[in-house]
Parts: sequence; structure tokens; C-alpha cells
Amino acid sequence: MSITLIALAAAAASHSVTIDHQGQQLGATYTARTEMRTKTIGAKTPNRMDNQRCQWTATVVVDRKLDHGPALARTIATDKQFSGSEAGACTPGRNSGARNLAQHREKIEAHLVAVAQADRAPLLAELDSVRNLASN
Repeated sequence: MSITLIALAAAAASHSVTIDHQGQQLGATYTARTEMRTKTIGAKTPNRMDNQRCQWTATVVVDRKLDHGPALARTIATDKQFSGSEAGACTPGRNSGARNLAQHREKIEAHLVAVAQADRAPLLAELDSVRNLASN
């Protein structure tokens, strides 16, 4: 059994930057969220010790939104993942990954800042492209 959850509160980190584009100050907000996947492994047999474990994997996803409107808002693909496991089966109310993900909050925030810095050049290129299309 596999369960997919989006844990917004577990890693709800955000980072704002200001970009100077052709004399205008534009603000961009980057927000990290995690997509959780859980999977129960092992067997639960009668008259024997429970051998089940809940394996979880959290993938960090970064969303970019510009302050002046919805244009150029997008999700930035990242490959940052955290994983772990706990004894017992995965159940919807258990939130094992969300609890354990809290210990990685500083790493998630550092990753968010790094993604925002790496996105500066692509964002400027997108702004130039939009400006060139508007001027034609």
C-alpha cells in the first residue's frame, strides 16, 4: 500500500528576493513544500511479531511567485529528498514523515535559498522574453 500526501505545514518555508530588471524592482517569493510518499513494507502475520515498517520519502518542491501578479509563477524542479522509516504500518492519520521532517527544517531552508539564487538568471531571461514579446 502506498500513500501520497502533500505536507505543506511540515516544510512551509519561504524566501523573498528583490530583482532589479531594467530599472524596475521586482519581488519574487519562493516557497518550499514537500510531497510525501509513504509505503508499508513487511508482513503482519497472526501469532507472530509484527514485521511492518512505514517508509517515507519527502521530495522538496519550490514554487516561485512574482509579487506583481501571477505571470511567470512556476514550480521549480529540485531533486532534494529526505527519507526514513518507523516501526508499524503507514496509516493516513499517522503523519510519520511530517513529524520526522521537522528535524530537517534548516536543510530545507538552506536548499530554498540556493534554489532562489540559482533561479535568478532564468527569471531574468523570462522577464526579458516577456518584455520583448510585449514590445513587438
